[in-house]
Parts: sequence; structure tokens; C-alpha cells
Amino acid sequence: MKLMNFSSLLMMYQDNANSPESSEPETPNLSMLPHLADLVSYSIQKVIGFAKMIPGFRELTADDQIALLKSSAIEIIMLRSNQSFNLEDMSWSCGGPDFKYCVNDVTKAGHTLELLEPLVKFQVGLKKLNLHEEEHVLLMAICLLSPDRPGVQDHARIESLQDRLSEVLQAYIRVNHPGGRLLYAKMIQKLADLRSLNEEHSKQYRSLSFQPEHSMQLTPLVLEVFGSEAS
Repeated sequence: MKLMNFSSLLMMYQDNANSPESSEPETPNLSMLPHLADLVSYSIQKVIGFAKMIPGFRELTADDQIALLKSSAIEIIMLRSNQSFNLEDMSWSCGGPDFKYCVNDVTKAGHTLELLEPLVKFQVGLKKLNLHEEEHVLLMAICLLSPDRPGVQDHARIESLQDRLSEVLQAYIRVNHPGGRLLYAKMIQKLADLRSLNEEHSKQYRSLSFQPEHSMQLTPLVLEVFGSEAS
């Protein structure tokens, strides 16, 4: 199957895309890989739609938009999934009780505890901050608009956009969390944690993609977005 052009997808994407259903056959070793690959592919599409709503993002060059999206996609997905993370049983619920995923499910998609243990720790810590939806959205936008992402060219412009969002977030915290002096610092620390998770995810994706029997079960969009990390 020919890989879809990522820049074309960026131009054509509509945010009302429906969640796909997995049509790939299961394999004995990684039975959850096709399904979770579809889920990640759908999540990437939502990240693209989210990015296009961030003020100033559409004014960046196409190359910078793509560089930001490719390098931050997994971090935004991890942040976004916190809204469906359940502290009681350490699982993610996606659309109802029939779509609940635990750590064991993710290991069946090829990921190991070197990624999943710190990921769960991250999810627990972020959940305990009890962020408002507005704070969660601003944190995702700040994460995406990081001027130090690989391949970024207009660092100054992207830094300016990120600084503006940071100021909005700090102002929101001052008004809505009068006693939360350390909340902003804790939120920014979560972005540092995400960089470590991103690095470990890249290692594990690289290992997975080098095995043809597994890489053939990944969607074209997953291969396109994460593939540069495996080259």
C-alpha cells in the first residue's frame, strides 16, 4: 500500500473524521497491534485537527507544521489520553466500557514495561493535578508549539506563539487557582516527562517497525508520522 502524503493529509483533514474499525487480522504474538495501530492513527488525525485550531499554527510554513506534528504527535496523544485515564484501575476508557485498555493490552501491541511503567506514572501524576479542560488544552498547545523540535526552521516565530500560550495559561491559573502557585511549574515538568516518554516510544517503535511481520500491520498514517524516527 502506498504511503499517504502527510502534507496532503494536513491540507485535507477534516476534524469530524469517524473512528476507524480494525480490519487487519490478528497475529498470535501481538494480537492487539492492528487494533491499537488503528486507534493511534485515529488519534493522530485528531492531533492534526487540534493543531489547525491553534492560533498562528496555520500561518507557519508547511515544513514547520509537519515537523511540529511529526515530532510531537505521540506526546499530544499521551496528554489527550489522560482525559480517559481511570485512576481506580489504571486503564484507559475509549467511548465506553467495551473499549477499555489496560497495560497488558498495550504489551500485546509490542510495547514493553520500559515505556508503560513511566507512562502510567505520568498519567497518574497528571490526573492528580485536576486540571481544568482549558488548562489541559493549553498544555497540549504549548507542547505542540515547541521551537526545539527537530526539523523546525522558524524557531523565533514558534517560540513567540508558545510564549503567548504560556502567558495565557499562567493568567488562567492565577484567576482560577489562587492558591496554586506551583501548578504552572508542575505542568511544565510534565512536558519534560513527555520528552523522555517520546524517546522511549521511538526506540520501541523502531524495534517493532524493523520486523516486517509487524510493520505490515501498522496503518499508513502511523508509518508516515513515526517512520522518520526509524530511518
